Amino acid sequence: MATSVIKPNQIDSNSVKCIQNNKNEYSPSSSSPSQNENLIQEMEPNSSESNPTKLNPKFRGMIRSDTVEALNINVDSIQPEPVPKHLKKLEKEIEKELESKVEELKVEEPKVEEPKVEEPKVEEPKIEEPKIEETKVEEPKVDTSSPSKSPKVKSPTSSVKSGKSKHKKKNATSNDTDVSRKNSIGLYNRDIKWSVATERGYEKCPDNTRKPIHNYMEDFHFPTINDKNAAVHTHPVSGLPVYIWLLADGHGGHEAPQFFIKEMRLAMEDVVDFHDWNWEKKDECQLFERFIKDKYKEVDKKFCDMKTEQFKAWKAGGFKGEKPLDDGCTFIVNIIYKNMHINCNVGDSRTVLGRRENIKRSLFSHRENVWSQVFGSRDHAPELSDMAYHISQNGGIFLNQNGSKRIHGTIVPPQKRGTKPYSDLVGTRIYRAVNDNITEIGISNMRTLNMGATMGDLLFKIEPAVLSNEPDVTFNKLNANKDYLLVIASDGVWDYLKYDYNATQMNNNLLEFLGLSMSAWCQKKKAAEGGKVDKKNILSEISPEILEDIAKVIVQRDYVKEVYCQGLDKFDDCTAFLVFIPAVNAGNKSNNL
Repeated sequence: MATSVIKPNQIDSNSVKCIQNNKNEYSPSSSSPSQNENLIQEMEPNSSESNPTKLNPKFRGMIRSDTVEALNINVDSIQPEPVPKHLKKLEKEIEKELESKVEELKVEEPKVEEPKVEEPKVEEPKIEEPKIEETKVEEPKVDTSSPSKSPKVKSPTSSVKSGKSKHKKKNATSNDTDVSRKNSIGLYNRDIKWSVATERGYEKCPDNTRKPIHNYMEDFHFPTINDKNAAVHTHPVSGLPVYIWLLADGHGGHEAPQFFIKEMRLAMEDVVDFHDWNWEKKDECQLFERFIKDKYKEVDKKFCDMKTEQFKAWKAGGFKGEKPLDDGCTFIVNIIYKNMHINCNVGDSRTVLGRRENIKRSLFSHRENVWSQVFGSRDHAPELSDMAYHISQNGGIFLNQNGSKRIHGTIVPPQKRGTKPYSDLVGTRIYRAVNDNITEIGISNMRTLNMGATMGDLLFKIEPAVLSNEPDVTFNKLNANKDYLLVIASDGVWDYLKYDYNATQMNNNLLEFLGLSMSAWCQKKKAAEGGKVDKKNILSEISPEILEDIAKVIVQRDYVKEVYCQGLDKFDDCTAFLVFIPAVNAGNKSNNL
């Protein structure tokens, strides 16, 4: 639903001329602040040192001319101060003590020299034995070089003792690291449970049957329901668990989402495992964000280069054979490491992080807790201020749904406008006219998109790139004493929700429905087992099976009247992750209240 093919006669003649007036090239530095290049010096030990700075003339000290002027003084005019009598007595006593010590040292010196004279006498009778000579010739060499170490019996024992002490130190350090790891694992001990469900897009027929709208399912995700253990791996440095979930919503085909799921999985693991990240340090968070953005751009370029070669080969063959796909996708990454949740987003798939808030139960209230949004990712629509400016500066043309040019006001840099979207661009689609680079590759420009940023989509990435591939990277700190619910879904969920005042309220409505569903399923499970239901701690009964049942309900948009609009005849592909993040040591009731 994100892409459409248009006919040439649908495009306004002024729309094609509009591309010639936008010759100003877009510079990324104008729309987004540059990252701090000095951050890598903290992580890499081989960084160059800074040059010495010049001295401030105020603090230069005395120069040679100053010292010459200061020393031109008549020495005869200076008279020494008289020395007190008690100091003279002390000087005499100190001189006597020094003389006595010097005499004692002189007496001790010949005593040390006596064994040195006897050493050659011992060597003479032992020269006759050649085998013994070799071993004992080494002894005088050691004695002469270090006479203080003449008793050799102490050296092996001392080495053994030092070796034992070293082993003790190593054992102590290893024990300390083990204890620290156990403490850190206990600090971040969240028994995270998750599940995922999908539904292929369809259109209702008059006979109440469903007709698929795509030849293939264009939503792809990692991990799959059959490989749940793949969501978590152990960090190679800290030994703590790392959770990663990926979601790609394709448009125009299924090749792009498959490619990016495969490539970005390894890329994201490399970034997380590169370092034991300390989220309390702002510099490390900025460096992590920079690495993530670089990986997005690197993998996107790899895909576009592959597609460029395919189209050039197809053109060289006379446009015969199977035409390559010019498809793309949204791409969203969610990472949980230590006490931090990181969201990386390109496109209009969405992540919502909800938190369980406890409220006081009153006479008219039947709930002990509610779920409210802590974070919601931004849908990359063309009307956003930074997206609209990037598109307009790189030759993009805004069209209506029927192919006519959208009339809109002046688009200014986001530094001047801020984050306020352009209301006159809501619902617009992006088109680009033909240029020399497009003609050289042999790709068609008869398609439009309704997004402001994507992965893939070669037509819109040919220089100058009309659409951006830079993700929004957001860090959300998790409270150890709170329960969280993470919802990761494609636009097949969010586009069909009941309309409300804003996206936040719509997200809260979905979170409330999911929270009530989890409580009801847990109570049903506990009652089936014959146990006593504890409403205050009922979510401790959450299991992956319960989350899977709820996820399957969420993707059936035609039946869930509490959340979705009704009376629709067409639904897009849909994928929904549900991730339950309990409080640390959730078994303790005090942590949940």
